[in-house]
Amino acid sequence: MTKSGVSSEAVEISRTWQYVMRATTVASCFGIAVLLFEVVTDYTLMALLLAGAVLLAAGVAWMVLAPIGCAKYREYRAVVTAPLVVGIGVALVFSGVPDRLAWWLSEDSFTRAAQVCAKGGATWFGVMHVDNVYPYDGGCIFAIYPTDGGVAYFAPGSTPPSGPPRPYEHVYERFAPNWYRYSTPILHD
Repeated sequence: MTKSGVSSEAVEISRTWQYVMRATTVASCFGIAVLLFEVVTDYTLMALLLAGAVLLAAGVAWMVLAPIGCAKYREYRAVVTAPLVVGIGVALVFSGVPDRLAWWLSEDSFTRAAQVCAKGGATWFGVMHVDNVYPYDGGCIFAIYPTDGGVAYFAPGSTPPSGPPRPYEHVYERFAPNWYRYSTPILHD
């Protein structure tokens, strides 16, 4: 006991608290893994909602358990693990690592398809889902996001059209040799 009457020693950690805190950490890992997988492969609403719901539930449980762990049990490692996992996952997404990984795993498949540029519907190239493939602007368009963008291939020696953006026309940004990201801005006067 200290002079204030508060024990300076931590209480033995409850097994229930440990199990629930581990479950919170596992749920956080699962939610972040699903989000990273979705960023690498295909954005599906149900998977994103599932990951969001799992992360929300884990966050609420963590907000209840963390103060108990710190104040009563003085257990800081278990308390910081879930936020650390979420922080690393968010940092990976915003740094573009999943996008670069997806492209690295899929580039050969995309290049083979682009050289033929056969018009087609939804399919997979490597680990990336494409909604549409078609020739356009002298290149081959792979519509990854059906309404506003994707990637485009232009053969060596050719480049996409350039100039000021016009409504409903593709705008290209180079990201790899012969490959461009494109978006379709909706501009109004």
